[in-house]
Amino acid sequence: METTTPNTGNLGSTGSTGKLNPNQAADRAHTTVDRVAQGAHDTVDRLASKAAPMLDRARSAATDAQDTLYAKYDDFMAMEEEWAESARDQIRAHPLAVVGIALMAGLLIGRLSR
Repeated sequence: METTTPNTGNLGSTGSTGKLNPNQAADRAHTTVDRVAQGAHDTVDRLASKAAPMLDRARSAATDAQDTLYAKYDDFMAMEEEWAESARDQIRAHPLAVVGIALMAGLLIGRLSR
């Protein structure tokens, strides 16, 4: 009577006949798939734990950049409004000088464009 050893997880042990029975092959395939899946889960978990802080830093940097951009935009709009108000004040204070400057600028542009 032949005796066979139970499946020990070693791919080299095939019993005395040299072939795996279907149940042993299925068990080994299932074990292999489980080990590969567990390794993939571990790798994904490890990558996720490293990626989360980097994403938080990127999100923080983007928020800071957005806040800075909005602040600069507000500063620029305030400066533009001040400049426009200053120009209006000068035009009201010296209307003939502004017309003369506009006339001279028009003549200069006309000469340069010939």
